[in-house]
Amino acid sequence: MATNSNKYLQILSDLKQQIWSQYYQAGQQLPSENELAQTYQVSRITSKRALQELTDSGLVERIQGRGTFVRKTLTVRPRTNQILLVIPFAAETGLGDYITGIKEVLTRHQQSLVVVENKDVTVANFTQLAQQYDGILFYPQDFANELPIINQALLLHLPFVLIDKTAINFPLPAVIADNAQGGYLATNTLIEHGHQKIAFLSQSPLTTALNSSAAQRYFGYLRALSERGLKFTTDSLTATEIVAQDFTNLVPFLTTNQVSAVVCENDVLALRLLPFLAEQNITVPEQLSVIGFDNIHQTVTSSPQLTTIQQNFHEIGHQAATLLQARIDNPYAPQAPQLTVPVKLMQRASVTQPSLTKH
Repeated sequence: MATNSNKYLQILSDLKQQIWSQYYQAGQQLPSENELAQTYQVSRITSKRALQELTDSGLVERIQGRGTFVRKTLTVRPRTNQILLVIPFAAETGLGDYITGIKEVLTRHQQSLVVVENKDVTVANFTQLAQQYDGILFYPQDFANELPIINQALLLHLPFVLIDKTAINFPLPAVIADNAQGGYLATNTLIEHGHQKIAFLSQSPLTTALNSSAAQRYFGYLRALSERGLKFTTDSLTATEIVAQDFTNLVPFLTTNQVSAVVCENDVLALRLLPFLAEQNITVPEQLSVIGFDNIHQTVTSSPQLTTIQQNFHEIGHQAATLLQARIDNPYAPQAPQLTVPVKLMQRASVTQPSLTKH
Protein backbone atom coordinates (compact mmCIF):
# COMPACT_ATOMS: atom_id res chain seq x y z
CA MET A 1 0.00 0.00 0.00
CA ALA A 2 1.32 3.44 -0.94
CA THR A 3 2.04 5.71 2.00
CA ASN A 4 1.06 9.37 2.13
CA SER A 5 4.73 10.22 1.60
CA ASN A 6 4.86 8.16 -1.60
CA LYS A 7 1.59 9.72 -2.81
CA TYR A 8 2.87 13.23 -2.16
CA LEU A 9 6.01 12.46 -4.15
CA GLN A 10 3.92 11.00 -6.96
CA ILE A 11 1.82 14.17 -7.19
CA LEU A 12 4.95 16.31 -7.15
CA SER A 13 6.66 14.21 -9.83
CA ASP A 14 3.58 14.19 -12.06
CA LEU A 15 3.11 17.96 -11.83
CA LYS A 16 6.77 18.62 -12.63
CA GLN A 17 6.59 16.32 -15.64
CA GLN A 18 3.40 18.00 -16.84
CA ILE A 19 4.96 21.45 -16.51
CA TRP A 20 8.17 20.56 -18.34
CA SER A 21 6.23 18.74 -21.08
CA GLN A 22 4.12 21.92 -21.37
CA TYR A 23 0.88 20.15 -20.59
CA TYR A 24 0.61 23.10 -18.21
CA GLN A 25 2.15 26.13 -19.87
CA ALA A 26 3.61 29.38 -18.54
CA GLY A 27 0.99 31.32 -16.62
CA GLN A 28 -1.55 28.47 -16.63
CA GLN A 29 -3.39 27.49 -13.46
CA LEU A 30 -2.80 24.08 -11.87
CA PRO A 31 -5.50 21.93 -10.26
CA SER A 32 -6.48 23.02 -6.75
CA GLU A 33 -5.60 21.16 -3.56
CA ASN A 34 -9.08 19.67 -3.47
CA GLU A 35 -8.96 18.58 -7.11
CA LEU A 36 -5.58 16.91 -6.64
CA ALA A 37 -6.79 15.25 -3.46
CA GLN A 38 -9.73 13.74 -5.32
CA THR A 39 -7.68 12.69 -8.35
CA TYR A 40 -5.02 10.93 -6.28
CA GLN A 41 -7.33 9.77 -3.50
CA VAL A 42 -5.30 11.50 -0.80
CA SER A 43 -5.95 13.99 1.97
CA ARG A 44 -5.88 17.69 1.24
CA ILE A 45 -2.83 17.96 3.51
CA THR A 46 -0.93 15.65 1.14
CA SER A 47 -1.91 17.55 -2.00
CA LYS A 48 -1.11 20.86 -0.28
CA ARG A 49 2.36 19.58 0.60
CA ALA A 50 3.03 18.70 -3.04
CA LEU A 51 1.91 22.15 -4.25
CA GLN A 52 3.96 23.89 -1.57
CA GLU A 53 7.14 22.03 -2.54
CA LEU A 54 6.45 22.82 -6.18
CA THR A 55 6.19 26.48 -5.19
CA ASP A 56 9.44 26.24 -3.25
CA SER A 57 11.12 24.89 -6.40
CA GLY A 58 10.38 28.14 -8.21
CA LEU A 59 8.33 26.52 -10.98
CA VAL A 60 4.98 27.86 -9.82
CA GLU A 61 3.58 30.69 -7.75
CA ARG A 62 0.64 30.50 -5.37
CA ILE A 63 -1.69 33.51 -5.33
CA GLN A 64 -3.87 33.69 -2.26
CA GLY A 65 -7.53 33.40 -3.12
CA ARG A 66 -6.84 32.47 -6.75
CA GLY A 67 -4.75 29.29 -6.85
CA THR A 68 -1.43 27.97 -8.12
CA PHE A 69 -0.02 29.08 -11.48
CA VAL A 70 2.97 28.04 -13.58
CA ARG A 71 5.47 30.91 -13.46
CA LYS A 72 4.88 33.37 -16.28
CA THR A 73 8.55 33.47 -17.28
CA LEU A 74 8.92 29.69 -17.61
CA THR A 75 10.84 28.81 -20.76
CA VAL A 76 11.28 25.23 -21.92
CA ARG A 77 14.43 24.81 -24.01
CA PRO A 78 15.04 21.83 -26.29
CA ARG A 79 17.86 19.68 -24.90
CA THR A 80 21.06 19.62 -26.93
CA ASN A 81 23.00 17.28 -24.61
CA GLN A 82 25.99 19.61 -24.86
CA ILE A 83 27.68 21.33 -21.91
CA LEU A 84 30.06 24.28 -22.24
CA LEU A 85 33.12 24.69 -20.01
CA VAL A 86 34.60 28.19 -20.04
CA ILE A 87 38.13 28.43 -18.59
CA PRO A 88 40.89 31.07 -18.83
CA PHE A 89 43.68 28.56 -19.49
CA ALA A 90 44.50 25.54 -21.59
CA ALA A 91 44.17 22.04 -20.14
CA GLU A 92 47.93 21.57 -20.64
CA THR A 93 48.59 23.87 -17.67
CA GLY A 94 48.03 20.88 -15.43
CA LEU A 95 44.50 21.75 -14.38
CA GLY A 96 42.95 19.20 -16.72
CA ASP A 97 41.52 17.10 -13.90
CA TYR A 98 38.62 19.54 -13.85
CA ILE A 99 37.65 18.02 -17.19
CA THR A 100 38.06 14.43 -16.00
CA GLY A 101 35.74 15.03 -13.05
CA ILE A 102 33.21 16.85 -15.22
CA LYS A 103 33.14 14.12 -17.85
CA GLU A 104 32.43 11.45 -15.23
CA VAL A 105 29.10 13.13 -14.56
CA LEU A 106 28.34 14.06 -18.16
CA THR A 107 28.89 10.50 -19.37
CA ARG A 108 26.13 9.25 -17.10
CA HIS A 109 23.77 11.79 -18.66
CA GLN A 110 24.94 11.10 -22.24
CA GLN A 111 26.20 14.66 -22.62
CA SER A 112 29.26 15.93 -24.45
CA LEU A 113 31.62 18.67 -23.29
CA VAL A 114 32.89 21.64 -25.30
CA VAL A 115 35.77 23.69 -23.83
CA VAL A 116 36.44 27.32 -24.77
CA GLU A 117 38.42 30.20 -23.29
CA ASN A 118 36.81 33.17 -21.58
CA LYS A 119 37.67 35.51 -24.43
CA ASP A 120 35.38 33.49 -26.71
CA VAL A 121 32.30 34.16 -24.57
CA THR A 122 30.77 37.63 -24.83
CA VAL A 123 27.46 39.28 -24.06
CA ALA A 124 26.91 39.59 -27.82
CA ASN A 125 27.06 35.82 -28.42
CA PHE A 126 25.58 34.69 -25.12
CA THR A 127 22.00 34.31 -26.33
CA GLN A 128 23.24 31.98 -29.07
CA LEU A 129 25.23 29.96 -26.53
CA ALA A 130 22.13 29.66 -24.36
CA GLN A 131 20.39 27.94 -27.26
CA GLN A 132 23.36 25.77 -28.15
CA TYR A 133 24.15 24.34 -24.70
CA ASP A 134 22.08 22.80 -21.91
CA GLY A 135 24.29 24.51 -19.33
CA ILE A 136 27.57 26.30 -18.73
CA LEU A 137 30.40 25.69 -16.25
CA PHE A 138 32.18 29.02 -15.90
CA TYR A 139 35.63 29.72 -14.44
CA PRO A 140 35.81 33.53 -14.15
CA GLN A 141 38.96 35.27 -15.26
CA ASP A 142 38.02 38.87 -14.50
CA PHE A 143 34.87 38.87 -12.42
CA ALA A 144 34.14 42.58 -12.75
CA ASN A 145 34.41 42.58 -16.55
CA GLU A 146 32.54 39.28 -16.87
CA LEU A 147 29.64 40.41 -14.69
CA PRO A 148 27.47 41.28 -17.74
CA ILE A 149 27.77 37.66 -18.91
CA ILE A 150 26.76 36.39 -15.48
CA ASN A 151 23.80 38.78 -15.47
CA GLN A 152 22.71 37.42 -18.84
CA ALA A 153 22.85 33.86 -17.54
CA LEU A 154 20.63 34.82 -14.63
CA LEU A 155 18.16 36.75 -16.78
CA LEU A 156 17.88 33.87 -19.25
CA HIS A 157 17.64 31.29 -16.44
CA LEU A 158 20.41 29.37 -18.18
CA PRO A 159 21.84 26.58 -16.00
CA PHE A 160 25.14 28.11 -14.91
CA VAL A 161 27.67 27.04 -12.27
CA LEU A 162 30.80 28.92 -11.20
CA ILE A 163 34.14 27.20 -10.66
CA ASP A 164 36.85 28.68 -8.41
CA LYS A 165 34.79 31.80 -7.57
CA THR A 166 31.61 32.58 -5.70
CA ALA A 167 29.27 35.41 -6.63
CA ILE A 168 28.21 37.12 -3.42
CA ASN A 169 24.51 38.12 -3.48
CA PHE A 170 23.97 36.35 -6.81
CA PRO A 171 21.86 33.15 -6.88
CA LEU A 172 24.52 31.13 -8.66
CA PRO A 173 25.76 27.68 -7.61
CA ALA A 174 29.53 27.51 -7.19
CA VAL A 175 32.29 25.06 -6.30
CA ILE A 176 35.60 26.32 -4.92
CA ALA A 177 38.67 24.95 -3.22
CA ASP A 178 39.13 25.94 0.41
CA ASN A 179 41.50 28.74 -0.55
CA ALA A 180 41.59 30.42 2.83
CA GLN A 181 42.47 27.14 4.53
CA GLY A 182 45.12 26.55 1.87
CA GLY A 183 46.78 29.90 2.54
CA TYR A 184 46.65 29.14 6.25
CA LEU A 185 48.11 25.66 5.77
CA ALA A 186 50.96 26.92 3.59
CA THR A 187 51.90 29.68 6.04
CA ASN A 188 51.54 27.48 9.10
CA THR A 189 53.81 24.88 7.49
CA LEU A 190 56.53 27.51 7.11
CA ILE A 191 56.03 28.69 10.69
CA GLU A 192 56.38 25.11 11.95
CA HIS A 193 59.69 24.91 10.08
CA GLY A 194 60.89 27.92 12.09
CA HIS A 195 60.26 30.79 9.68
CA GLN A 196 59.10 34.08 11.18
CA LYS A 197 59.56 36.52 8.30
CA ILE A 198 57.23 35.15 5.64
CA ALA A 199 56.13 37.09 2.56
CA PHE A 200 53.10 36.64 0.33
CA LEU A 201 53.52 37.13 -3.43
CA SER A 202 50.63 37.66 -5.82
CA GLN A 203 50.13 38.46 -9.48
CA SER A 204 46.44 39.18 -8.85
CA PRO A 205 45.46 42.56 -7.39
CA LEU A 206 44.38 41.75 -3.84
CA THR A 207 42.74 45.14 -3.21
CA THR A 208 40.28 45.05 -6.13
CA ALA A 209 39.50 41.33 -6.44
CA LEU A 210 38.18 40.88 -2.92
CA ASN A 211 36.35 37.64 -3.66
CA SER A 212 39.14 36.07 -5.68
CA SER A 213 40.94 32.85 -4.80
CA ALA A 214 44.16 34.88 -4.34
CA ALA A 215 42.47 37.19 -1.83
CA GLN A 216 41.15 34.20 0.11
CA ARG A 217 44.62 32.61 0.17
CA TYR A 218 46.06 35.91 1.34
CA PHE A 219 43.55 36.01 4.19
CA GLY A 220 44.61 32.50 5.22
CA TYR A 221 48.22 33.73 5.23
CA LEU A 222 47.30 36.65 7.49
CA ARG A 223 45.29 34.44 9.82
CA ALA A 224 48.16 32.00 10.35
CA LEU A 225 50.60 34.81 11.16
CA SER A 226 48.10 36.46 13.49
CA GLU A 227 47.39 33.26 15.42
CA ARG A 228 51.12 32.73 15.98
CA GLY A 229 51.65 36.35 17.06
CA LEU A 230 54.03 37.12 14.16
CA LYS A 231 54.01 40.82 13.33
CA PHE A 232 55.72 40.84 9.92
CA THR A 233 53.24 40.65 7.04
CA THR A 234 53.19 41.62 3.38
CA ASP A 235 50.49 44.22 2.85
CA SER A 236 48.11 43.68 -0.07
CA LEU A 237 49.68 46.35 -2.29
CA THR A 238 53.26 45.24 -1.70
CA ALA A 239 52.34 41.62 -2.44
CA THR A 240 51.73 42.55 -6.08
CA GLU A 241 54.24 45.38 -6.43
CA ILE A 242 57.25 43.17 -5.66
CA VAL A 243 56.10 40.70 -8.32
CA ALA A 244 55.57 43.33 -11.02
CA GLN A 245 58.12 43.87 -13.79
CA ASP A 246 59.75 40.46 -13.47
CA PHE A 247 60.46 40.69 -9.72
CA THR A 248 62.41 43.96 -10.05
CA ASN A 249 61.87 44.93 -6.42
CA LEU A 250 61.89 41.47 -4.90
CA VAL A 251 65.55 41.06 -3.86
CA PRO A 252 65.76 44.42 -2.04
CA PHE A 253 62.49 43.56 -0.28
CA LEU A 254 63.78 40.16 0.83
CA THR A 255 67.10 41.59 2.00
CA THR A 256 65.72 44.62 3.83
CA ASN A 257 63.11 42.58 5.68
CA GLN A 258 65.26 39.44 6.18
CA VAL A 259 62.51 37.32 4.68
CA SER A 260 63.29 33.61 4.82
CA ALA A 261 60.17 32.16 3.15
CA VAL A 262 57.45 33.09 0.67
CA VAL A 263 53.95 31.87 -0.06
CA CYS A 264 53.06 32.32 -3.73
CA GLU A 265 49.53 32.93 -4.93
CA ASN A 266 49.81 29.91 -7.23
CA ASP A 267 52.26 27.45 -8.74
CA VAL A 268 52.58 29.40 -11.98
CA LEU A 269 54.02 32.33 -10.03
CA ALA A 270 56.21 30.05 -7.90
CA LEU A 271 57.62 28.34 -11.01
CA ARG A 272 58.46 31.77 -12.47
CA LEU A 273 60.13 32.68 -9.20
CA LEU A 274 62.47 29.67 -8.95
CA PRO A 275 64.66 30.45 -12.02
CA PHE A 276 64.74 34.14 -11.07
CA LEU A 277 66.10 33.27 -7.64
CA ALA A 278 68.70 30.97 -9.23
CA GLU A 279 69.86 33.88 -11.42
CA GLN A 280 70.23 35.99 -8.27
CA ASN A 281 72.26 33.24 -6.57
CA ILE A 282 69.55 32.79 -3.94
CA THR A 283 69.29 29.08 -3.23
CA VAL A 284 65.97 27.35 -2.58
CA PRO A 285 65.30 26.18 0.07
CA GLU A 286 68.60 26.91 1.85
CA GLN A 287 68.23 30.70 1.69
CA LEU A 288 64.57 31.01 0.82
CA SER A 289 61.77 28.49 1.26
CA VAL A 290 58.98 28.65 -1.33
CA ILE A 291 55.42 27.26 -1.31
CA GLY A 292 53.02 27.37 -4.26
CA PHE A 293 49.35 26.58 -4.66
CA ASP A 294 47.53 24.21 -7.07
CA ASN A 295 49.91 21.23 -7.44
CA ILE A 296 50.11 21.47 -11.22
CA HIS A 297 52.15 18.83 -13.04
CA GLN A 298 55.29 20.96 -13.40
CA THR A 299 55.79 21.13 -9.63
CA VAL A 300 57.27 17.61 -9.56
CA THR A 301 59.80 18.41 -12.32
CA SER A 302 60.91 21.84 -11.08
CA SER A 303 64.29 22.34 -9.46
CA PRO A 304 63.86 21.95 -6.58
CA GLN A 305 60.55 20.14 -6.56
CA LEU A 306 57.95 22.59 -5.33
CA THR A 307 56.10 22.24 -2.05
CA THR A 308 52.53 23.23 -2.80
CA ILE A 309 48.90 23.13 -1.72
CA GLN A 310 46.94 20.59 -3.71
CA GLN A 311 43.49 21.40 -4.97
CA ASN A 312 41.34 18.41 -5.81
CA PHE A 313 40.54 19.51 -9.37
CA HIS A 314 38.86 16.22 -10.14
CA GLU A 315 36.44 16.58 -7.22
CA ILE A 316 35.77 20.25 -8.00
CA GLY A 317 34.89 19.36 -11.59
CA HIS A 318 32.73 16.45 -10.47
CA GLN A 319 30.82 18.52 -7.93
CA ALA A 320 30.37 21.41 -10.38
CA ALA A 321 28.94 19.10 -13.05
CA THR A 322 26.63 17.52 -10.47
CA LEU A 323 25.32 20.96 -9.44
CA LEU A 324 24.82 21.80 -13.10
CA GLN A 325 22.67 18.71 -13.64
CA ALA A 326 20.41 19.83 -10.80
CA ARG A 327 20.23 23.25 -12.42
CA ILE A 328 19.35 21.72 -15.78
CA ASP A 329 16.54 19.77 -14.12
CA ASN A 330 15.21 23.06 -12.77
CA PRO A 331 16.86 26.35 -13.79
CA TYR A 332 14.35 28.24 -11.62
CA ALA A 333 15.35 26.73 -8.28
CA PRO A 334 15.94 29.59 -5.83
CA GLN A 335 18.62 27.67 -3.93
CA ALA A 336 22.19 28.23 -5.08
CA PRO A 337 24.50 25.76 -3.27
CA GLN A 338 28.08 26.90 -2.83
CA LEU A 339 30.39 23.98 -2.12
CA THR A 340 33.91 24.08 -0.72
CA VAL A 341 36.35 21.26 -1.47
CA PRO A 342 39.22 20.64 1.03
CA VAL A 343 42.89 21.11 0.10
CA LYS A 344 46.05 19.40 1.36
CA LEU A 345 49.77 20.05 1.60
CA MET A 346 52.18 18.36 -0.83
CA GLN A 347 55.51 18.44 1.00
CA ARG A 348 58.51 18.50 -1.36
CA ALA A 349 62.01 19.94 -1.51
CA SER A 350 61.43 23.70 -1.63
CA VAL A 351 60.87 24.13 2.12
CA THR A 352 63.37 23.70 4.94
CA GLN A 353 64.37 25.39 8.17
CA PRO A 354 65.57 29.02 7.80
CA SER A 355 69.25 29.68 7.25
CA LEU A 356 71.23 32.45 8.91
CA THR A 357 72.64 33.33 5.49
CA LYS A 358 71.49 36.72 4.27
CA HIS A 359 70.40 37.31 0.68
